[in-house]
Parts: sequence; C-alpha cells; structure tokens
Amino acid sequence: MGLVALCVALGVATWSALVSRATDRPGTRSRPERTGPDSVAFFSVTGEGVDLEVVAPDGARAITNGASPDVTRIPGAETNVDCPGFSAPGGREAECTASVNVATPRPGDYVVIARGPAARTVMLTVGWATANGVRRGSFSVNATVGPTRASRFDVIVSREDVSQRSEPRSVAP
Repeated sequence: MGLVALCVALGVATWSALVSRATDRPGTRSRPERTGPDSVAFFSVTGEGVDLEVVAPDGARAITNGASPDVTRIPGAETNVDCPGFSAPGGREAECTASVNVATPRPGDYVVIARGPAARTVMLTVGWATANGVRRGSFSVNATVGPTRASRFDVIVSREDVSQRSEPRSVAP
C-alpha cells in the first residue's frame, strides 16, 4: 500500500512539474484558433500603382514596399507586388498591383494606408471570407495618393465580416 501511494505521489509531482513548465515558458502560447464557420479566415487589400500598409490593432504592420527591421510584422500577413511588363520599354509603376493579405486576422480596427509616386485617385479593393467560405464579400474605396500625400482609412474586422469604418483622408506620408 505504501509503494502504491509513493508511486501516485511521484506521478502527480512529475505531471505538475511538466504542466507548469509548459505554461511558464514565454512564447509557448499559441494563438487562439478562430476557424469556426463564422470567423474571418482572411482579409486583403489590393490596388494598382500604390504602396500599401496595413496596421493591426496592436500596432503590428504589413507593408508592400519593405519594412524596417524595428517594425513588428502582422503574424500571418503576406505582401505582394506584381509588375507585369514593368521592365519592358514604356513600363510604368502605375501598372504594378500591390496587395496585402492578412490570414486569420484578430478582430478589431485595422488602418489601411496607401501611398503613390504620382498625384492621382486610385481604387483600392478590400476583400474577405470566412473560414468555411460560405460568407465572403468585398468593397472598393477611392483614395487620393501622391508624392506628398497618403490616404488612410479604417476597416473593422469582426468574427463575422469586414466593413469600412472611415472614409479615406489625406495624411502626411
């Protein structure tokens, strides 16, 4: 009987030590899964001839024109610039398509900033879909960009969808 009690005590002590070590280590917490049918699986922003920046509620960023090393990147975000024919004679930067895709975004207010090398109005498209693909949507935003101005607007990401929060306004680049 004493041997059984000793084995149980050692087993409980070992289990407690293993569990407490796993939860005490920094950086071992996993992000909560939001893969239910009503959660947003991704949202993306796309535009032609612009540099895009998306700022998450926690200040992390995804930038199409590269980021400085001290900028925290949004986890799961991908940036892409596609310039078909840009290197050919007569190719223009305005023909490049820039996009930012944020996978499994956390709910909250995201800021979208668009910059451009020439003064003009551009159309940005924001698209999203839920994890199961049943709910999805998109909307377009007209923004004015230029060498001395950038446009900024906010979008709300909730568990169910993505919507525009504010109209574009000019900000200093």
